[in-house]
Amino acid sequence: MQEKYFAIAPEKAKELLSQAKEMKPAKRGIDRHAYLIDEYAVLSTNRLKLRNVITRDDDLAYFDEIIETLLHLQQQSVAVVPILGYCFDPDSENGNGYIIQQRAKGEELYDDAVMSKYYAHTFAYLSSNVDAKEYILTRTSFIANAPQQHFDKFIRDIIILGNHNILIDFMGKSNFFYDDIAGFQFIDLDSHTDYRYGLIDHKYDSKEIAVIGGFAPCHFATGTKAFANIALNKKAIKKIGKQKLQQLAQDNQIIFEKCKIAMLHNGITQEQMNHSFETLKIFGC
Repeated sequence: MQEKYFAIAPEKAKELLSQAKEMKPAKRGIDRHAYLIDEYAVLSTNRLKLRNVITRDDDLAYFDEIIETLLHLQQQSVAVVPILGYCFDPDSENGNGYIIQQRAKGEELYDDAVMSKYYAHTFAYLSSNVDAKEYILTRTSFIANAPQQHFDKFIRDIIILGNHNILIDFMGKSNFFYDDIAGFQFIDLDSHTDYRYGLIDHKYDSKEIAVIGGFAPCHFATGTKAFANIALNKKAIKKIGKQKLQQLAQDNQIIFEKCKIAMLHNGITQEQMNHSFETLKIFGC
């Protein structure tokens, strides 16, 4: 195995890897398993040599650049969860190995393993026995009560990450964590935007990214274009029921308004927001 550690002692990293290999995963994404050990997360992967899904990164030069950038941004109070180091089989086609990172504080913004029961698309997450109806109601109410300054910083951090060409995956709610003290945090940051790889010839304005992705704390309604796969489907609406649906809509409206205010606080105009609503449809709004 080839190893490289940035902000963790090699001895500690090897101890974590050894522990992870004896554990069952606590979480599973599309192509990763997560092993949670104290304040660390060990992630298995079979695509370490791929950036942005399709860009080859055989010597991991791009990946190393991302790691250094995230560590720097964390020191600048951007709420990223940095990668501490990795190991991989250099002879494997796409890079079988492990990533070690800090654990995010709090819990997933919305746990996709639970929410997938209500999404328009079914994802390959670990099954969950959590009551989806109770979860969406209580979690949405919790996020609705988050202070405005947390939303403000969420938008600010999106803009900063965009300015550094870091790709944020808005297609999964589990790619963000929320803690009532630390606020919103970003995980699964291991690729640059297409511009950094020369796949497009212009760099997107980071505020254009924020005006779409910044509504991630909201639930999307059937008919949205930008995030159709994670919109609440008609079956979900029926299961929740009319009375509880009203409560959900009210809480989602509060979140939506806080996102809008945060965008205005970060220099995004009402006109830009109106343009984003051509591709977004917010549940209850």
